[in-house]
Amino acid sequence: MQLGRWMVAGLVVCASACSSAPTARGLAQDAVTAMGGAEQLRGVQSIVMSGGSGTRNRLGQTVHATDADGTGHLANVIETLDLAGGRAALDYQIENDGFMQHRQEVLTKKNDKLVGLENVAGRPLAVMSPSGLFSWGTQNHPAFLLRRNIVTVALAAAGSAPEEPPQDKMFNGRTLKSAGITLPSGEKATVFFEPESKLLAGYEVLDTESMLGDVTAQYILADYKPVGGVTLPHKVTIIKGNKPYSDVQFKAAAVNDTAAQEVFAIPASSDADVDTAIAAGEYSSVAITKVADRVYFARAYSHNSMVVEFPTWLAVVEAAYTDAQSHTLARVLQQQFPNKPIKYAAVTHHHYDHTGGVRTLASYGANVVVEKGHEPELRMILESPHTNPPDPLETKRKAGQTVGALEVYEKKMVISDGGQTLELYAITGIPHVEPKVIAFVPTSGVLFQSDLFFPGLGAPASPDAVQLLKSVRELKLRVTTNVGGHGGVGPFSELEMAVAGVK
Repeated sequence: MQLGRWMVAGLVVCASACSSAPTARGLAQDAVTAMGGAEQLRGVQSIVMSGGSGTRNRLGQTVHATDADGTGHLANVIETLDLAGGRAALDYQIENDGFMQHRQEVLTKKNDKLVGLENVAGRPLAVMSPSGLFSWGTQNHPAFLLRRNIVTVALAAAGSAPEEPPQDKMFNGRTLKSAGITLPSGEKATVFFEPESKLLAGYEVLDTESMLGDVTAQYILADYKPVGGVTLPHKVTIIKGNKPYSDVQFKAAAVNDTAAQEVFAIPASSDADVDTAIAAGEYSSVAITKVADRVYFARAYSHNSMVVEFPTWLAVVEAAYTDAQSHTLARVLQQQFPNKPIKYAAVTHHHYDHTGGVRTLASYGANVVVEKGHEPELRMILESPHTNPPDPLETKRKAGQTVGALEVYEKKMVISDGGQTLELYAITGIPHVEPKVIAFVPTSGVLFQSDLFFPGLGAPASPDAVQLLKSVRELKLRVTTNVGGHGGVGPFSELEMAVAGVK
């Protein structure tokens, strides 16, 4: 008989466990072993997941702000992760209710400085700071591939999970053994273990989305397959805020493929723009041109704004697309109008690609002016915490500094001062979104509208354009110039002729 053991009816009984129960650290190390071992995982320099298809929710493209968000369909998804170089790229096709777009968002580097490249079919390559990248892919931003990938999480779990028994917790409808860990970024996460395969079933962490703010996110992993000496999941499902976010099933994967580096190459024609973006810190191309007396067109590479000058301050119509674009717009306006802060930022509709910069303009002190029909979405965007990492609006609020507030109106709002006037009208009957705000400067006859008609491009009139013209006539607005949230600036007669051509 050995110490602590005795025989009872032919069975070995232990006063304490004959062998110690597995610890959370042990389970995490078992998961790394099941994936090929720590040495093999540390040798993974790059991963390319390809042939992906799936879905993306939380697109922010509903007709009404209170509608349930639809599901976009993803195809030809390629996710490229350069672990060694700290770079990542998303490439995919998104289709949503007849809208289809091929997009590529690349987080790359020059001289060890991060920069963003956005390549959308039909548009020139755009260069911006990382906060200028906008994605409808499996993630909100390619940087999430660096922070949430299985190799980084598994190795972090093996090194930081506690030498204590794992906890039983619910994950994806099952009770699994779990452990709290610390990621290389310093973030806390919880990992969950598959009891049979020993692999990670997934993990839970706090994500901060540019639109959704702080959301608890679950990354559910499945379909592990061997690739280049390691075993990687080929299906990933993401739940954010207890709602479906995205899922993708990949057909193939490659590890340490030198060809993967090609996606991060900066074209020679964009090299100077990259230098500009890096030097600026926050950058996305914005150019200001005069449209009429005290009215300016802020042309960006995709989503434009209009600026109306008042005696001591400015009003911006459309805080479009991204934080980087709003930072750049604010900086350019401060240079051109050094003593005139942005007092108002008017929103035309609640879609995410037209509200991505509202938090930044609010951080500069601009009141965000919103029609009542758009209030639910804009209030969520502006008031939700953004802590991981904190954005400028979150930082200034925590410091007690003055930031812009949300101003809600119904149907019509008139902003006037010193002989200048900006009128905001909520029009209805627009198939794209309900309601839709158009902005009019009566002193110069300038109209601003987004998504309804693209001035200067010679495009045919859509049903949205037909309804726009009808609404302008019903409001009896004396419009001479049409400024587009997309496209450029053109005479109002261009819209009239386009509508006449479809009758």
